[in-house]
Amino acid sequence: MLSAVSPSWQHLLTRILGILASLIASLAWLATIAALFGLWARDDFVRYEPDDGEVVYISNVGAVHKTAFIIGTSITGTFFFLTLLFTKLCFDMENRRRFKRSMSVISIICSLIGGASLILLSIFDSSNHSGAHYTFTGLFIVFTILSAIFTVFHRFSRYQWNFTVYLRVAFIGLVIPLAITFAVMGSIKGPNNVSTLKSVAASIEWSIAIIFVMYLAAFGLDLLFY
Repeated sequence: MLSAVSPSWQHLLTRILGILASLIASLAWLATIAALFGLWARDDFVRYEPDDGEVVYISNVGAVHKTAFIIGTSITGTFFFLTLLFTKLCFDMENRRRFKRSMSVISIICSLIGGASLILLSIFDSSNHSGAHYTFTGLFIVFTILSAIFTVFHRFSRYQWNFTVYLRVAFIGLVIPLAITFAVMGSIKGPNNVSTLKSVAASIEWSIAIIFVMYLAAFGLDLLFY
């Protein structure tokens, strides 16, 4: 279909599709987080698990309100992958260097694994499938960070850096230490302060989720102002 369209129109079309995919992904994830928080508030901010702190994990809210969680992650994960796919198509029309094209392919593969892991962690919830859930949570975080790193490498040129690339660098710099702290706080076992540690870990999880919204939106802004 695209072969019958002139290159300039192909570029414009993929650019628009990329912006729309980024917008849908970021809004879908924001809506998911807002919906889960609202459902938790409706439940009077209950502690779903015996060792939950004052702040509960998104995963625990999602395990109780599974339908909303699966719908939100499915839309977000799908359009996360499509965002990077359309971004690659758009930029590859202007730049055919092998290094940049390979970096964009790797970032798309990482987004595919990250998006699939996001969907699977909602299906295998933390209450009934804790091992699988936390495995997919780890895969989602790792491959999302990798996708960000390779998209930055793809734009590795002083002529192609703009504020959205710096947003991705900030995302990488923020999420890596937050993810490490989240994993450490969530894994510490102590009879006296386990509730406090769980609250800290859960607060970090909510923070990472909010930062992910901005990461998704950065692609649309990049295509809009490129």
